[in-house]
Amino acid sequence: MKMANKFLTLTTAASALALSSMAMAYEPGEISLRVGATHVAPDASSDAVKLNGTALPAKVDVDSNTQLGLTVEYFVTQNFGVELLAATPFEHTAEGKGALAGLDIADVKQLPPTLSAVYHFNPIGDFQPYVGAGLNYTIFFSEDMSSDLEAALGTGGDVSLDNSFGYALQAGFDFHLNDKWLLNASVRYIDISTTADIDLDTGDKVSVDVDIDPFVYTLSAGYRF
Repeated sequence: MKMANKFLTLTTAASALALSSMAMAYEPGEISLRVGATHVAPDASSDAVKLNGTALPAKVDVDSNTQLGLTVEYFVTQNFGVELLAATPFEHTAEGKGALAGLDIADVKQLPPTLSAVYHFNPIGDFQPYVGAGLNYTIFFSEDMSSDLEAALGTGGDVSLDNSFGYALQAGFDFHLNDKWLLNASVRYIDISTTADIDLDTGDKVSVDVDIDPFVYTLSAGYRF
């Protein structure tokens, strides 16, 4: 009788654990909303800065920024989802290198909406790692020539950056606290390239091609419904 009771207890516990794990599984048609801190760390490189088409011994770099990030993922199956990344505008400063070292060049804001297909490796369980790949469209706006550059050149000007279209890769995981709430961490690599132009008030033109190519780190809390 004792053995039978122990077996029944173990069977009941195993069944409860299985049902708990099943409750964590995403179902087709479910949506996961995640909100948290997103840090954009450019791995930037540039061609030589050009003045009226003539290359100068100078390049540019781009600094990092952290903003509020948001992802919405729609589950097509337990394993596959479609995810959209959005955020509050990121703010970056382009900084000079070489002959322009120590000089801020321009300030700019950007939004990087990214649509990805995501594969979840362990759809049943608290810990659910995933990978994803997709497309990014980065929109640049509020471009301003820095006061440092205006002082160095003795003139002002208008700055413009081309929007960018490229690929995005990511890896991350969800850790489910219960059947509704979760914690998330992810890292992305986004292919972002642009041409920056500065039309100076003197009639001269400064331009540079820049590969921004940031790593994007996110820590967030999520809710599924």
